[in-house]
Amino acid sequence: MAKVTVIITVLNEESTIPELLTGLEKQSLQPSEVIIVDGGSNDKTKTMINSLNSKSTLNIKLLHKKGNRSMGRNLAIARNKTDLIAITDAGCVPKKNWLQELVKIQVETKAPVVSGYYAGKATTRFEEAVIPYALVMPDKVDSNNFLPATRSMLLSKKVWEKIGGFDEKLSDNEDYAFARKIKRSDIKIAFAEKAIVFWKPRSNISSFFKMIFRFARGDIKAGILRPKVILIFVRYLLLLLATIFILKFSDLKSVIQLWTPLFVLYSLWAIDKNVKYTPKGWYFLPLLQITSDIAVMSGSIAGLIL
Repeated sequence: MAKVTVIITVLNEESTIPELLTGLEKQSLQPSEVIIVDGGSNDKTKTMINSLNSKSTLNIKLLHKKGNRSMGRNLAIARNKTDLIAITDAGCVPKKNWLQELVKIQVETKAPVVSGYYAGKATTRFEEAVIPYALVMPDKVDSNNFLPATRSMLLSKKVWEKIGGFDEKLSDNEDYAFARKIKRSDIKIAFAEKAIVFWKPRSNISSFFKMIFRFARGDIKAGILRPKVILIFVRYLLLLLATIFILKFSDLKSVIQLWTPLFVLYSLWAIDKNVKYTPKGWYFLPLLQITSDIAVMSGSIAGLIL
């Protein structure tokens, strides 16, 4: 098997880094090196990494670079000594065969980029309901067009050099912009469905809102406007116009009479489209749908003006 360097960026990840490094230590294919770039943690992240390194079989190199994830990843890739680079994120835990599957598909297909997969690892009903809002669910995966995400991917250093690395102006959703650059460059991308990392979903409504907000803001800053985002704005614009029209010719009671059935229908739609993924936490879906809508719109606006 080829030699592979695993790179990770961290910032205040004392609660997640032990499980991630343990997962890497148990890999059926051991990485030649693990390069971790700390973006300026003020918790015990660095201390824990150093402590784990002294006991681990992994060859861990800890670097320091204040800045965003793009800066950290570019530094790690620039410093690595192997051609193949696997990337995962803090908050993820790889399956035992994760790295082996990535390399296996790369060898079989000769693709310089391999998209791994990711699965949610929920511990509460709320976290279960968050998963379809953050991940591509298995039945929606198009293996021919599945873009790599930094939760689970493999690439050649030559590809990174060719497309100019991660855009260091982007702090949010930078891996999607990076993947689109790969796609536009007509670089072959293979899909490794068995190269899975487990991802821990956001555990409360505030952190969920922030996650979706950052995704939306990152898209706009990268010049990406998704059709779904346009539909969300159109949906709420029509509701606003209808409300203004009713208030002009009627009263608040009529507005409530409009909003109530629309809210019920919208809630039922939110449940129906994702209930198969959330058999225990389905009742959170209407709340998450509306929160996601607000986060997408406000994040998109922030991306335009900030």
